[in-house]
Amino acid sequence: MRLHRILCIVAATSLALVSCETSMESRAKTYTPGTYVGTAMGLGGPVEVRVTVDGSRIVDVTIEGDQETATIGGPAIARLREGIIASQGAEVDVVSGATRTSEAVKEALGAALAEARGDNAARVLTDGKYVTKAMGHEGTLTVATVFRGGAIESCRVITHEETMGIGNYAVARIPPRIVKEQSLAVDVVSGATITTGAIKSAVAQAIKDAGGDVAAFQKEPEPVLAAKELVERKVDVVIAGAGTAGLMAGARLAEQGKSVLIFEKQDIPGGAMPMTYGGILSSGTQVGAAYGQGREKKDPQWNKDLLLERIKFLVQPEHDRFEKAQPYKAAMLESSGPMVDWMRDIGIGFMPMGKFEGGLQLGMQPYMAPGVYQGGAGYAAMSLAERIGVKGGTIVYATPVVSLKTDGKGRVVGLRAEGEDGKSWDVTADAVMLATGGFASNREMLAEYYPAYKDFKFNGVSGNTGDGIVMGQAVGAATECLDRPLGAFPAAYGSNFELAFITMTVPGILVAGEGSVVADSSHVGIGNARLDPANKDRFFYVFDDEGAEAMKKSMTYGLSYASVFERGEAVRYASVKEASAELGLPGLQVSLEANNANFIAKKPRSSYIETRDGVWVIRIVPSFYLTTGGLAIDTRARVLDASGSPIPGLYAAGDVAGSIEEKDGSVYGYGFPSALTYGYIAAETIVRAGR
Repeated sequence: MRLHRILCIVAATSLALVSCETSMESRAKTYTPGTYVGTAMGLGGPVEVRVTVDGSRIVDVTIEGDQETATIGGPAIARLREGIIASQGAEVDVVSGATRTSEAVKEALGAALAEARGDNAARVLTDGKYVTKAMGHEGTLTVATVFRGGAIESCRVITHEETMGIGNYAVARIPPRIVKEQSLAVDVVSGATITTGAIKSAVAQAIKDAGGDVAAFQKEPEPVLAAKELVERKVDVVIAGAGTAGLMAGARLAEQGKSVLIFEKQDIPGGAMPMTYGGILSSGTQVGAAYGQGREKKDPQWNKDLLLERIKFLVQPEHDRFEKAQPYKAAMLESSGPMVDWMRDIGIGFMPMGKFEGGLQLGMQPYMAPGVYQGGAGYAAMSLAERIGVKGGTIVYATPVVSLKTDGKGRVVGLRAEGEDGKSWDVTADAVMLATGGFASNREMLAEYYPAYKDFKFNGVSGNTGDGIVMGQAVGAATECLDRPLGAFPAAYGSNFELAFITMTVPGILVAGEGSVVADSSHVGIGNARLDPANKDRFFYVFDDEGAEAMKKSMTYGLSYASVFERGEAVRYASVKEASAELGLPGLQVSLEANNANFIAKKPRSSYIETRDGVWVIRIVPSFYLTTGGLAIDTRARVLDASGSPIPGLYAAGDVAGSIEEKDGSVYGYGFPSALTYGYIAAETIVRAGR
């Protein structure tokens, strides 16, 4: 298949292929019987191939890649093992969608068989600087590695396009770890696994380019024995989770003189915040009034009452508790104005507002600079984390909260946390806030609350394991909205690269199964389409040359999906017939004709797709990304018990409390501004309670 051939060519730029000639030669030579081990860098970390041979044949193969993705890398490993034994060598096909895992397996196998043949002469690193590239999460990452006297003297990332607030932490931390340990087997930065793996892959390529043996740089660093220590602390406010809601609440509380202690289970702050689009649904801001000069009073984008009236139709009668009053959305909008103005006051930047002739069409909603999905939310997360420290607060990383403390009378008075550094924390506080996220990474909880989704991989934060919900329930908290359909955004098949705005920025159609159009392209609609067995879990986005240019740089929002071309995920076919035949989409031609007819008839949300010179196709996977049910809270972010009464001392915001819209009986929509604003609301409630 053409798609397969292109994937193979692209993969060769980051990891060396084991050639068919080498494999044929290996079969011609005899082996020294025994078991041999080879290693190479996969998507998430080292992949180890252990091969057992007799005098002339491969008898058995085991492959371990603990950090490869469970739903893509895992199945690829199983298929590659079968192919290796069948072919008696490395001339096995790259598994579509798992290119980096496939090539790592083939490379490790080649190293193991070379040792079995006795071909591994001592290799000496050639001194000098080597500049190598690897594909990260967002695009190509370039690394300069200097070798001197057989050792790695220096290593640094020269350029990258990784997500600010996530990948940049790995860029800063992994190279010095590699130099210090003289090993590629250093710990990943939790929360930035893909970027970590890309840096290691680039350094591995430098070792090979210098004539060295990658296996010689795979030793495990000496474990550091953590000294056990109990830390007891009394603060005004303790927060579990340094994601969107936790950072906002922590910064606001520290700003107002509260002593704040935050525990974060990952190595870095931000949670899902750096992954978001960076727009804030808001009302009544001073900056909006300054820009609008009266226009904002008539625009639902900036006027709470007009917006609530306009979206009443979204409230579903079977879930409506408030006769369409939408109190949770109203509370969010009332606080959003002061919050946005405060963020600007402390130096968090926003893009210019408006729709300008020939310019980006962003409207009046504040988008964090430099733009939509361009790192603004990541910079804001880092800014809030830094401000907490400057104002006297503390964030403790790699330290999950394990339980809440109560006074025996129903009031929550603190929490306990266990750090990877051996420290146990016993914290007493006047107020405790849960901001630990949802449970999209907890299979058991998914099976319990969202059984239809339990077998899908969620494309979200690995730390979203439901800890806060479980701890809240343990002290009497109620849960709600755990019976609603979940949304999914399009992601590139294999890499899981987010294409959340593709239907809004790239003229084209989303087709499923054998080529039928997915009629509802909302996130919930796309999620429902994936649940439909008739679609056979096969989805493709089809577009023309105009769409290809829009994919590289959107003139609506300014974001770029150019890396799908670098990875070979977007493939151009000479004709619709060729694409249909190679991809098994017999209904594609009819779907394209119907789409173009809709455009000619001037139907909304349709765009003409020109196919006379061929067509572009990218296989996508509808990717679920969060859970929308959670702890019951009121509009002041106080956690509620089963009777609807606030639990004294306990607050929650963000995905741990679920969707704000769903609490109003509507459909989930604006998770990021909801988490941000309810973090702000929680801080204001805590301050007022302490007066």
